[in-house]
Amino acid sequence: MAEVADFTVALLLGGEARRLPDKLERPLGESTLMERAIAFGRSLGPLVLLGREEQRARSARYGVPFIGDRHPGGGPLPAILGAFEAIEDPWVLVLAADLPALTRELPERLLAHRLPGVEAVVPQHAGGIEPLCALYERRAALRAAATSSANEGPRALLEQMRVAYVEFPEALFLNVNTEADWSQLQERYLSR
Repeated sequence: MAEVADFTVALLLGGEARRLPDKLERPLGESTLMERAIAFGRSLGPLVLLGREEQRARSARYGVPFIGDRHPGGGPLPAILGAFEAIEDPWVLVLAADLPALTRELPERLLAHRLPGVEAVVPQHAGGIEPLCALYERRAALRAAATSSANEGPRALLEQMRVAYVEFPEALFLNVNTEADWSQLQERYLSR
């Protein structure tokens, strides 16, 4: 990790989770997905939470700054852009909170690819790219947002930026959206 943090971790709490309600509050072993995600984010550097206003009160118990989504229901990009506007550090590491398999290797490798001229560092794997688990140069992202629609999502934002893609195993990005995903996750973690 960088000796002096010049980035902030923005933990994306996600939308309404209609397919798997309250997924971040579900216990996995001795802690919830939310507790795991916050502990991971805090271990990396300064942390903020990004979410819907109705998540603010529940999130307050963690003592982490909260940035409310200015355009509820508009997808993840408006929440991420709100973070880019509120955060002062030059770089923002966006992490989705429902990715319990993430390890320190991810941010370490993303940070290592911040080369001159690079405005975003994004994981990729055989299944595609992971713009909700990526490192963004804040000012460049805001400039790119001025020329793309928030309705288009993070991929459209990346099309306006100079991006370094870094290869990772797809299993690292196992997320939890359904009861079947939850069962698979429990089997994986409880069999350790």
